[in-house]
Order: sequence, then C-alpha cells, then structure tokens
Amino acid sequence: MTPTTCTTVETPTGGPDLLEGLIHIYGRERALYQDVLRLSHEQIELVRNGEGLPGIRRVLDAKRERLDEISRLEESSAAARQEWERLRTGLGGPQPARLQQSLQAVGELIEQILQVEVENDRLFMSLAR
Repeated sequence: MTPTTCTTVETPTGGPDLLEGLIHIYGRERALYQDVLRLSHEQIELVRNGEGLPGIRRVLDAKRERLDEISRLEESSAAARQEWERLRTGLGGPQPARLQQSLQAVGELIEQILQVEVENDRLFMSLAR
C-alpha cells in the first residue's frame, strides 16, 4: 500500500480558472475515492482470509486518511463550489461538461464504495456471531 500525500490545492474563487480549479479538485477526489475503493476490496479479502485485527486496522487507517483528505479538499473548495452554483447558468464551453463528468465519476465511485462497505459490514457481523 502506498502512503498518501496530502496535497494543498489552490482553488480560484472566480474568473475563467474557477472551473479548471474545481475540475482539478474533483480529479484529486476521484483518485482518493479510487484508493478507498481499492482498500475496501482489500479489506474484504483480508477478512475472508482470516487476517488479524492489526492488518485490518492498517487498511481502515489508510481509508480514514484518504477520507480525511477528501474532507479537507471539500472544505477548501466550498467557496469555489458556491461561486460555480451562482455562475453556472451563464457559462458555456467544454468546462461545465468536464466538471459534470468529474462530479459524475466521483458519485459513481461513492456508490461503488458504499456497495463494498455493505459487504464489509456483513463480513464483520458474521465474525461477531
């Protein structure tokens, strides 16, 4: 497992760079969510293979680190997202479509993660019996 690096992302709050900044942030979030999904699958395999708590804790800690970074990105981009909501009806060109694609990709990853986490919960509950 590769360690995560916390990256500070500057988000413009207006002008033509607003959408590019948001696209960049959502790209970073997508990469982090892909890591979370990979780690969630790894967690399933560890539990199925009878891995002890230290190995499972390592995966849980890694997932938490990525989710914490996503939270920091969301916090730091709040003003830019609000500005985008205000301006979005008047903006044209390819950037709004790219931003929408980024958001859709992040949403799809979140759905996949939730499905895998349901399986993780089921496996943990079966161990508790």
